[in-house]
Amino acid sequence: MDERIKQAIKQAPQAVHTNGSLKLVIFDCDGVLVESEHIVAEIMGKEARHYGWNITDKQAREEFTGVQMVDIGKKIARHATKKLPDHWAEEAHKKVVGGMFGNVEKIPGVELILQTLRDLKIPYRVGSNSSQEEMKTKFEKTDLIKWFSKDHIHSAYEVKNSKPFPDLYLYVAEKAGVKPQECLVIEDSDTGLKAAYDAGMACMLLRNLDKPIPDYKGIIRVDTLDQATEIIKEIIQSQHHKG
Repeated sequence: MDERIKQAIKQAPQAVHTNGSLKLVIFDCDGVLVESEHIVAEIMGKEARHYGWNITDKQAREEFTGVQMVDIGKKIARHATKKLPDHWAEEAHKKVVGGMFGNVEKIPGVELILQTLRDLKIPYRVGSNSSQEEMKTKFEKTDLIKWFSKDHIHSAYEVKNSKPFPDLYLYVAEKAGVKPQECLVIEDSDTGLKAAYDAGMACMLLRNLDKPIPDYKGIIRVDTLDQATEIIKEIIQSQHHKG
């Protein structure tokens, strides 16, 4: 484990410390388990342009990554020259779910990290701003559905506030019967990172090392899931050795 990671762990919540106890890993969905954000960006970019917001697909991805559909609608409405219909979010959601039957792919290393957690007997769950319907489609399309029981997949539609609020991650911990300080979240977006940070959970950020990140203390930054797997193995081994 390199010095950069060691320093981040020292500043992170208790779950990843040698004298801590990691009892749950929570995965975001898009950008962490599956790659589908390009599909959402394309569909939402078209929607935004239809209502008068002249935005590129690249800008759409930056604006809408990790954002719940209702909040995407609010963003579009602020820039639109035409009024969005009352049921826009429901119709847009159907378009996104339909688009998931296209080019959805597994993130490299995803099955290795899931198998490693099983081998280490560390429970894991999913916490995403996506709907249950979207996640079911993504997991079936990528054959990841076999790795998750239905009651371990959680959507922000089940709580009052979606990410960047901490509600969803606190809800997932409660459902698992663990404390926030015993959880490690794996995220890729600033939105999800803030949610995990405000929930008091350790967070591993999956992002290319040349890209900027928010200035939060204790963020364990990785650029691949394979790297995340190795770090988790080292954390668990250190905790077992200490115990």
